[in-house]
Amino acid sequence: MLCAGLVLPGVAHAQSLRGSHAKVERAYQFAKRRGLEFNDTRGEIAQGVEDGEYVPLRSGANYRLRGVAVPYARPATRAFLVELAAKYRKACKAPLVVTSAMRPTTLQRTLRNGIEKSVHPTGMAVDLRAPSGSCRPWLRRELLASAREGTVDATEERHPAHFHVIVFRAPSQAN
Repeated sequence: MLCAGLVLPGVAHAQSLRGSHAKVERAYQFAKRRGLEFNDTRGEIAQGVEDGEYVPLRSGANYRLRGVAVPYARPATRAFLVELAAKYRKACKAPLVVTSAMRPTTLQRTLRNGIEKSVHPTGMAVDLRAPSGSCRPWLRRELLASAREGTVDATEERHPAHFHVIVFRAPSQAN
């Protein structure tokens, strides 16, 4: 049961998929308060994998990795992705496409749309290709519903077209 004074990340501001400095700051502060490491190098990520902090993402029937340089995430992030991808496959008859997962800060800094306070280096975030047709509004609705539950915070980005999804907790921890 949640304390009345506890405000979950994303719940109060989960009404849209628009990006904002407030969303970035909220995710960054969430990671800092929990002591999550902002990995600078692939070597640090490899050590985190060895220590069990991060788990592999592997293409399968429900989701595909496309151009993912570092295919790892926090366990809660993978759990959310696996659940969302199964729903997506059922609704859209195609696998969800993941275009980014963990990124060390050294790689994050080189991206045209990279931001200094990104939580990609913590394993909390994944980027999903924006699908076409009726699957795009379906994905928007699912991400907004998860945001209202406080499970994620999501932003729809235009260049390139994708959804940036920050996972605060696994779906099983949402209630």
